[in-house]
Amino acid sequence: MKRALFSLYDTTNAARYAQDLVELGWTIIASKETVEILSKKQIPVTEIADFTSVKENYGFPPTLHPKVEYCLTAGDANERIDLVYVINYPLSIGNDIGGRTLLALAAKGNRIPVISIEDMEVVVNEIKQYGELSKSLHTNLLDKTNALISWHYFNLIKEKQKYDAVFGEHTYELMNGENPYQIPSSYFSSKTDDGLSLSSFNQVSGECPCFTNLADCDCIVHSLCLSSEAFRKQYGKTPYICIAAKHGNSCGFAIDWDSPAKALDKALFGNALAIWGGEVITNFEIDEELSNKMFKSSEREKLLGNAAWMLDIILAPHFTKEAIDILGKRKQRKVLENPFLSSPFLSPSLWSYRFVRGGFLRQPPLNYILNLKEAEFSGCRSTENDIDSLIIAWVTAFSSNHGGNEVAIAKDASLISCGGGPSTVDAAQIAVFKANNLKKDLKNSVFAADAFFPFTDAPELLINSGVRAGIVPAGGKEIENIKNFLKKNNVSMYYLPEQYRGFCRH
Repeated sequence: MKRALFSLYDTTNAARYAQDLVELGWTIIASKETVEILSKKQIPVTEIADFTSVKENYGFPPTLHPKVEYCLTAGDANERIDLVYVINYPLSIGNDIGGRTLLALAAKGNRIPVISIEDMEVVVNEIKQYGELSKSLHTNLLDKTNALISWHYFNLIKEKQKYDAVFGEHTYELMNGENPYQIPSSYFSSKTDDGLSLSSFNQVSGECPCFTNLADCDCIVHSLCLSSEAFRKQYGKTPYICIAAKHGNSCGFAIDWDSPAKALDKALFGNALAIWGGEVITNFEIDEELSNKMFKSSEREKLLGNAAWMLDIILAPHFTKEAIDILGKRKQRKVLENPFLSSPFLSPSLWSYRFVRGGFLRQPPLNYILNLKEAEFSGCRSTENDIDSLIIAWVTAFSSNHGGNEVAIAKDASLISCGGGPSTVDAAQIAVFKANNLKKDLKNSVFAADAFFPFTDAPELLINSGVRAGIVPAGGKEIENIKNFLKKNNVSMYYLPEQYRGFCRH
């Protein structure tokens, strides 16, 4: 004779599961509230107080009794409890010690711990079909139980300055990526209400992503959120935004206030060579017309001898059926949609983490929203077109990883280039070189740097290239000389408070 113990905050389908087990020869023990439900259905059940022979109310859960522990962790075949079905009440109501103790004891005794209605459905069906659980299902239930208990007790730590942990649930295996020796690779999702978490995206076409794909997706989602929030702060509304990237770094980035097609064209041709095999993200729906633009381009063929963009990843709020059919012609292309991309927001996480040898680093996420109103301004009044370009350049510099000290250049609400390097002057040199190599006109362009200028060498190089406005964090011993130098050369400047710098992927 086998026994199951029910202790449930949510009693949905409890009577059906109990009835199924009784018909299979099981005995049901339950807490008082569940007993009342089962008794009304005339399902044989023993109340836990009767099972332990303790009628007195001691002010603690009756399941916390030596006999229960014995039956869950030891006991012969006639005494053991074989299955524990517990739905805990949420932490907002209280600390469900009794229920979690039952689960912990069941896991310790290698019994069957069940923590959700969905899992109980699977367990009961498997027992009905085979008479017992498969080893894989049993192991999964044990692991899930221990993870739930660990997560709960971690959440009881109010002051997380001394202790911290990173929890995740395996979501799916990833495809082999760029480095075949780095296998296996997996995606783990954390418990979050963030609508823009990667687990919230719906893949509508393409094969399973690889590690690099998801890492790149995370980067471009962050860039889109930074830009959307910055435009919203500046204007109270957002334009059509399109970012074309490679390995998570923006190489084409454009906006248009009237036409999503124009934003897409400008982004794709920001660097038509670099975007080959890259990623695109938008805050607008992709329809048949736009999907055709992302599939092949006669202009690209004239420019580079190949019409195909070969995009690996496309993210948007929604794709029409026609768009999915067109983009899905290439199975390597991963097409993912998420309605929250239409009005994206920064991550609500309190911390960002980076694993290092022997531990991990923790700091608040890089969630500064560009606010030109709090910047120190010097020069001629900026036009809206310049401000649009400045936001694009700043987001690119702030969220790209080209080796540090990024400098980005933009014009006419479109990214021209971005460079990085060991020093700011290296970054500026690379940005100008890339722009010239792409035959981009830098006259009257704008720039943004994610680190302060320690010397006038980088500003001089940018001035000579044709920039007329820029954004840079204040700071450094030479800041006054830098300001005077830029003012003397008629460059309109926004100096951000010095605590707002990039260095996004250190």
